This record gives sequence, structure tokens and C-alpha cells, in this order.
Amino acid sequence: MFKIQVVLVAAILFLSFSTRAQNVKLGVGAELGFPSGNFSGLSSVGTGASLKAEFSVSNELLFTLNAGVMNFFGRKNQLLSIRDLTYAPLKAGLKYQLSETFYAEGQLGAAMPLNDGQKTLFAWSPGIGNLFNLPGRNMLDLGIRYEGWTGKNESLPFLNRSSTKGFIGIRFAYVFGL
Repeated sequence: MFKIQVVLVAAILFLSFSTRAQNVKLGVGAELGFPSGNFSGLSSVGTGASLKAEFSVSNELLFTLNAGVMNFFGRKNQLLSIRDLTYAPLKAGLKYQLSETFYAEGQLGAAMPLNDGQKTLFAWSPGIGNLFNLPGRNMLDLGIRYEGWTGKNESLPFLNRSSTKGFIGIRFAYVFGL
């Protein structure tokens, strides 16, 4: 419960800071995650939500802050039942506009567990995306990325021999141009 409170306080501070800055974009998005490698033995799909703020450094370069929640549904069969893995990823990064709407982005941060018995993991994610203009300054953002969470959780060593939980992430967001 304490971890959820920390995430909520961080999100409130994140929103209040972002609305005071100039040339800020704030996006609210839905997330899908498709595990790869050994992680696909633990889960077949993940869903989540995220808040992302973007601060202009130059015309093409933006600094990003991203906070969210991702839940990967545990696999179940006749022999074993793996519980859901829920994390709150907090990341910062850089986004480079390759054209007016197409971009490349990289982020680093931490994936904090919301389950008992899990550890905080180092998070990294390179990706690309495209913005679709709407009337006014608002936009739709469709992004795809590879995201890796590095670190072992000893609770399932026989199923997770790799030290990275990797997945392909898809984010569909509504971006407010403040």
C-alpha cells in the first residue's frame, strides 16, 4: 500500500510541475506489453496506463518524464499458477523529432514492484513513434518500443533464468499541448 501512495504522490508532483513550465506536453496513455524471451514463460500479455510529460530543450530535442503502472498477467496451467506481476515504471529520457511528427526516444529509470516478494528493477527503453495532429495544440501519440527491466527476482528462479524481463510495448496516448 505504501508503494501505491508513493506513486500517487509522485504523479501529483509530476503534474503540478509540468503545468508550470512553458512548451510542455502532457500525455495520458494506454499501454500494451508483449513479453519476449524467458519473460514470455511467465506472462503472455501486459496492460497498463501512463503519464508522460515532455519539456522542450530545442526545436527537435525534448526531455521526457514518464510514470505509470504495468500489470503482466501470470500464466496458468495444470502444473503451476504464476501470479500477476505489477510494476510502477518511472523513467526519464530524451526524445528527438526526426520530422515534424516522427520521433525516436530513449528512456532510463526504475520499475518498482507493487507485488510482495519482488525487487526494484533497472528499466531501459528505446523506441519510435508518430504524432497525429488534432485541432488546437492537442495530438494523438502512437509509439512502439522495446523495454527491458534488468534484475532477478529469486522467487521464480527456475522460470526466469535471464536477468532481464523484456517486452515489446505499444503506447496509445492523448497529448495535451499546454
